[in-house]
Amino acid sequence: MASTHQQLLYIPDFLSICNLPSNTHPLEDVVRRETEEWIRSYGLFSDDQWEKFLRSDVPRFASRTFPYAGYEKLRNCTDFCLLVFALDDITDDEDKNKGTLTSKESVDAMQSDITRSSSAGERMIKDYRARFFKSVGPTLWRRFLQDWEATFKALPKELELRESNEVLSIKEYTLVRRENCALRVGFTHIEYALGIELPDEVYENSVFNEMYLAVLDMSWLSNDVHSYGKELAKGHGRWNYLSVVMQELSIDLQAAADYSGIKFRELYDRFMDGRSRLPLRGKPLDSDIVAFFEALGIWLAGNLQWSFEMPRYFGAHCDDVKLTHIVDLGSFRKS
Repeated sequence: MASTHQQLLYIPDFLSICNLPSNTHPLEDVVRRETEEWIRSYGLFSDDQWEKFLRSDVPRFASRTFPYAGYEKLRNCTDFCLLVFALDDITDDEDKNKGTLTSKESVDAMQSDITRSSSAGERMIKDYRARFFKSVGPTLWRRFLQDWEATFKALPKELELRESNEVLSIKEYTLVRRENCALRVGFTHIEYALGIELPDEVYENSVFNEMYLAVLDMSWLSNDVHSYGKELAKGHGRWNYLSVVMQELSIDLQAAADYSGIKFRELYDRFMDGRSRLPLRGKPLDSDIVAFFEALGIWLAGNLQWSFEMPRYFGAHCDDVKLTHIVDLGSFRKS
């Protein structure tokens, strides 16, 4: 793999490519207070960990990705986002053995209403499970459980690769990243927030699937680019799209970042082009599909905006990075 020893990285301007609207929810601050009280009540974090977790501003993420949701649905979607981010932060610091156990416990807790332990994580998942299960139909619930299981079954693979320092091919990495990024379970909540339930045959359509995967891939790809400095400082830099591209194409870090911008543009064009190729199925299903893809676009744009609104990826320099697209990798190593 080409050297990563460079100080400044010019990242793609994903926001200029993704020319889609992004707004926040007017009830963001109300829900923020309630949802942060909810997750803090489980005692998952020490005081220092909690302050660090708050800086990620997950309620703003939910506000930007579900700005059309009613109050109750926004609250549940925000709780779910906090739940996923909390589990991600916990497993991020675990080794393969501990992370595998956490993954199994997370799958078991969501799949059954049987209580197996009194752990804070299980109680939190059970609480959310009970609310979400009552709010969706059988098709959406089944799809959610399948995606939840796939997310956490893919996590040990990431932890294993981190420990071995193995770098996958672009194709291999893409397949794993699609599952462990937790985006599928997030997209399930789009249907929930819209009050729709798309039948399985819609997901089986090739054009629908192409558009769905385009947004999914743009979301984790941009996340990988934005989080590269943070992951590099933690010793996780080899588990990142930029590292994968560097190794497979034998190019340096800046060239890999440039490549990611080209790939993002290709995916965005694929998503936009697919709208005119979706087969008609009749009302009201056609309207539901259109609403779903509009909401996917809102998610994509909202996720990109949120990335520069809190210090999770760029520390205190998020405003500067949004303006200049220049990331000082040295600032992460010093932090």
